[in-house]
Amino acid sequence: MMTEYDSLEPDTWRPQARFRAAIDSLHQLRAFNEKGGIAVFLDVTRASPPDIEILGSQTRILSFWDTRSRSGFVTKPKFSAGLLTLRFVTSGQISYLHRNGETVASSLIAALTGFDELREVRASSAISAVSATFPAHALVLASAALTGDGPSGLPALEPVADMNRPGMAALFCTVRSVQRRLQTIKQQSDLWLPLLQEVMSYQLLSAWPTRAAFTMAPPLDTASRQLQLAIDYIEANLQTALILADVAASAGISVRSLQIKFKRELGRTPVQFIIERRLTRAHEDLLSAAAVERSIGAIARTWGFLHAGDFGQRYRRQFGCTPSQTRSTTARGRLRVTE
Repeated sequence: MMTEYDSLEPDTWRPQARFRAAIDSLHQLRAFNEKGGIAVFLDVTRASPPDIEILGSQTRILSFWDTRSRSGFVTKPKFSAGLLTLRFVTSGQISYLHRNGETVASSLIAALTGFDELREVRASSAISAVSATFPAHALVLASAALTGDGPSGLPALEPVADMNRPGMAALFCTVRSVQRRLQTIKQQSDLWLPLLQEVMSYQLLSAWPTRAAFTMAPPLDTASRQLQLAIDYIEANLQTALILADVAASAGISVRSLQIKFKRELGRTPVQFIIERRLTRAHEDLLSAAAVERSIGAIARTWGFLHAGDFGQRYRRQFGCTPSQTRSTTARGRLRVTE
């Protein structure tokens, strides 16, 4: 059966089992748009050069993306193909301009957007996000299977979902885990991808709110907005020497107020939060196939841990294992894939 993909030139869109792009100049950006073969045009809005890294895997059935950018970026769909993109933002914000208005995704709010209605996506500086793209008809079939009725169109899903809703954390973990595992597989099978698509469709429909049932969380009060601003600043600067006065200034409050808000709302001090987030980023790098050539010491130093002994102790307290045990588990997973 012919699909819209079949009429596209490879430069416009093409399957790519493993995909990585590091864009740090306007020349590279133009070359990427001409030859990258993904479903969107990419641009920047600032005079400063782009700083964008994309790690992904795309097929007609499922696509997964890990996107990081210090500069921020703008994207526009290249074509309409009945696609839906599910995106989880881990730092920064992403705004979606579509026919019915604008929605915003952040670390507190996930987004689900159809290509057919999307006009533009704007990502803030210091953005980090994990995404999955799949055909809308997959949700139609999954919904029919769950309800026992025949296919009757796409369910009335909300464009955004509160990350505190039951099942949303599990959905995020699934998308992130699959995206990472796909980077270790040399050749994707035509047999298991449809099954993965079906299972993920069931999980999304079970966790995502419908328009009839969804009640958006009330707007953040002033205190919560200030806390979120501080967290966003920390996330954007985890690789640099963070000073509490700068973190507090980013939220428009004093250092004392910053400490009180973190302790009251998160149960930890700002310094404890920063250390936990740095350890989490180091943990993600140790699990990443993209960082396999980097030593444990280099990864630790990237995230501000200059002493191996201190890093190892803190890491074990947070994750229950040593950094080398994490790296060893990742290596065994790669070995099983290649055998």
